[in-house]
Amino acid sequence: MNVGIYSFARTDLNKEILYYQKEVFHKFDLNITQIVGDCDQYGHGEILNRIIQESTNDYIVIFDIDCIPLNMSFYSILLSQIKDGSTLSGAKGCALHIDKHTAYVHPCFFGFKRSLYYECNSPNLMYDENADTGQNFTHQCRKLGKTLKFWNVTHNEDITWESPSLNLKFGHGTIFEHIIYHQYQIRLIEQQTPFLNKCKEVLNDS
Repeated sequence: MNVGIYSFARTDLNKEILYYQKEVFHKFDLNITQIVGDCDQYGHGEILNRIIQESTNDYIVIFDIDCIPLNMSFYSILLSQIKDGSTLSGAKGCALHIDKHTAYVHPCFFGFKRSLYYECNSPNLMYDENADTGQNFTHQCRKLGKTLKFWNVTHNEDITWESPSLNLKFGHGTIFEHIIYHQYQIRLIEQQTPFLNKCKEVLNDS
């Protein structure tokens, strides 16, 4: 399978964040392309649009810059889910400020066959009044009867956001299916040290 793994960081982000995320992927013999850009010029959603539209990979996996796998098993699991070309798979999220009763595949970690994006009419992944960043992909998959595979939350260091109707609680240091770690709000100085420590923990784990 021709797979591309990508992440995005702001130009002013602590460079250690990029270094340690890349080192985690290298530990698992995986390459990640980290795109650094100006969020004032290109928002997160527009960067996601560009990554997908400019990629030449058949399969695309995207991580937030503060999101890492905890072990190699994520890769075979994810690829087995998306190889059919009709499945959008990734972290379970909820845009509480838009609709606290509806889950979507969150862009902190998601994967799909590139052709699925075009079958879904190239959904705009920018934030709008009806969808959070990346959420329109999930909307289009639902509309067209495509498959959604949610990676459920299995651990939180704290609970910052909650949707009782979805039985979903997430916050800083959230882990999905025991193998994907997302710090959230990495632009905040107080969230950077915990992320770096988690990366180092993974790198030191034999």
